[in-house]
Amino acid sequence: MRYCVLIADDDRDFLEMLRRYLSAAGFSVYTFPNVKSALSSLSKISPDIVLTDVEMPGLSGFDFIKILRENPKFSSVPAIMMSGKRISEIDMIEGYHKGSDDYLVKPFSMQVLSAKIKNILKRAYPDREKNGNSISFGEFKLLLDSRKVLSGKKEVNLTKKEFDLILILAKEKGKIVSSEKILDSVWGYENASASDPHTIEQHISSIRKKLGLKKEIKKVSGHGYILEI
Repeated sequence: MRYCVLIADDDRDFLEMLRRYLSAAGFSVYTFPNVKSALSSLSKISPDIVLTDVEMPGLSGFDFIKILRENPKFSSVPAIMMSGKRISEIDMIEGYHKGSDDYLVKPFSMQVLSAKIKNILKRAYPDREKNGNSISFGEFKLLLDSRKVLSGKKEVNLTKKEFDLILILAKEKGKIVSSEKILDSVWGYENASASDPHTIEQHISSIRKKLGLKKEIKKVSGHGYILEI
């Protein structure tokens, strides 16, 4: 299961180190140098977990968590706070009151961070963990390890990009997935043609035909796509 991690930290070198490590560990990672830029991209990314430094110029990590908890859409998204100094018991209690799920004091082990993230995600999303290496929607099942699509017992042949696209829609079933998130997750902005707005629609059209989901995969003009099934 590929989870999405959003990180806010004003130390760009540290931010890049986290991005590289967590990407290699199998996470989709989005990094921001401050809380304001992270908040502006929150709806497009729809993170599964948030990591934030405590002390940053402008809005602090405490502010970030407080804003998350006050937003109904993201109130249940787990969060880990990071600090470059020893955290007092009072600071830690304040963080828990604001809605932080855990604390880490820099420098910390990347292995410890990864283990904490995975444990928190298991608790936060038990249904997704229970499904393990497959995702089901309607009569279809996506087998993540073998990258196969089954309709009942019959396999449906999709291209690599088509599989990745239907996977991201299935993971966010019932939610609008922005075109920006689709391009980043499926194409990684790997070439100029990927930024063509027709690129996604062409692949969506092919998926609709192959899976017979002409009405279930909808385009929400100006926002993105949604799988309703």
